[in-house]
Amino acid sequence: DLPRSFRSGAAGFIGHGPLCHYWMLTMEQYLDFGGAWWGTGVKVLADQTVWSLYLNAMYSFLIGTLAFRAPGDVWRDVRATSWPALRSSWRFWPFVHCISFSHAVPLDLKLLWVDVMEIVWVTILSRVANQDESAEQPVVAEAFGVDPSLEVELSRQVVAGELRYATASGWEACDEEACYVLAPAGGGGGGGGGGGG
Repeated sequence: DLPRSFRSGAAGFIGHGPLCHYWMLTMEQYLDFGGAWWGTGVKVLADQTVWSLYLNAMYSFLIGTLAFRAPGDVWRDVRATSWPALRSSWRFWPFVHCISFSHAVPLDLKLLWVDVMEIVWVTILSRVANQDESAEQPVVAEAFGVDPSLEVELSRQVVAGELRYATASGWEACDEEACYVLAPAGGGGGGGGGGGG
């Protein structure tokens, strides 16, 4: 998908590259603690909370904006993907940054190292953010948790009001025509409230 590739590249160029250079310099100056071994952990913590939230939100915002989507839709996407994207990033970046923020990588090569790893991460994030909603996607339970694309989709549905917890009877899901109560496995009954589909 050439347009999506262009949007992803532009989002990285505008909201990521230049600012990450200054972020790295700032961390080296203020969070290195004179080269203390534990400074690496402090840098990883700062990067994987405040900075990661910014980068993921900025990526979603720029992708939606460059696709000429309505501002309300872009904002809903940013809100819906922020927490799942952050959780997904914790499966990848802390391990990468244990190398990035240590003294194993010289300061003048740190950004190059991170940018190479960023290509891998943006590919993952783009895939999660741009799943084809019309295609049936299998639900995959990972050994480490839930499939990130499932987290993103469920969050999007909750924010859009399409999925909400009804009661002890199960989840309520609404589409354009009707609402359904999805009964828990073994709960009997077929759910109620509507048909169609």
